[in-house]
Amino acid sequence: MRPLIFLILFVPMGMRAQTFNLSDSLRDVFKQRITPSFGIDTRNSFITGSTAKIYSIKAGMAFGTRLTVGLGYNFIGTELQEEFIHDGQWTRANIHMNYFAPYVQYSFYRRGPWEFSTPIQFGIGKSFLREKTEAGIEVFNKDRVVLYEPGMAFEFKILNLIGVGAGFGYRIMLKNNKGIQQQFTSPVYALRCRLIFDEVYSRYKKYRQADVAAPTE
Repeated sequence: MRPLIFLILFVPMGMRAQTFNLSDSLRDVFKQRITPSFGIDTRNSFITGSTAKIYSIKAGMAFGTRLTVGLGYNFIGTELQEEFIHDGQWTRANIHMNYFAPYVQYSFYRRGPWEFSTPIQFGIGKSFLREKTEAGIEVFNKDRVVLYEPGMAFEFKILNLIGVGAGFGYRIMLKNNKGIQQQFTSPVYALRCRLIFDEVYSRYKKYRQADVAAPTE
C-alpha cells in the first residue's frame, strides 16, 4: 500500500514537470555513449512480516545518464526459518530464494540537484528450504519462482559529487513456491548514498589539464 501511495503522489508530479516527449527522448537516449555499468546494492523487504534483506550483483550497459539495462543476481541475505515435517517429525530449516533478473532503470525527471527514476526488474529463480543434518546439508521443497518488481527512486545531488536518496517498490510473486508456507509478495525499500564517480573523474581531469597548462616560473 505504501509504494502505491508513493507512486500516486510522485508520478503525476514528475509527469507534469517533464518538458520532453517520451518517444523522442528514448530515441535520443539510445544515441548516447554506451558505458559499462556494475553495481552491488542492498534492498529491504519482508517475508511474512519479518524483515528480509535482498543483496544484488548487477552488470549491464548505461546509455548516457538516463537509461541503464542489464542483468542482476539477487538473493535473500537474512536468516529466516520455517517449520516443516521431515521423516515424520517437525523440524526447522532456513529459507532461501535466489533469482536472476533482467532490469531497466530510466531517469524520467532531472532538474537541478533532483533526479527521479523508475527501476523495473523481472526475476526467475528458485526458493527452497535448507537444513544441516547428520548426512550434511540437505535441500527441501525446491521449486521455481517468478517475480516482478516495479519501483521508483529519487536522488538529491550534493555539490554534484554525492548522491543521497531512497527507492521504493513492490515485489509481486507471479509464481510462488507452494512448498514454502511464506508470503514473499512484499514492499521493497532502500536508502542510498553514493559518490558520483563520473563527476569526480571529470573534475580530476580538468584539474590535471589545468595543472599541466599552467606556466612554470
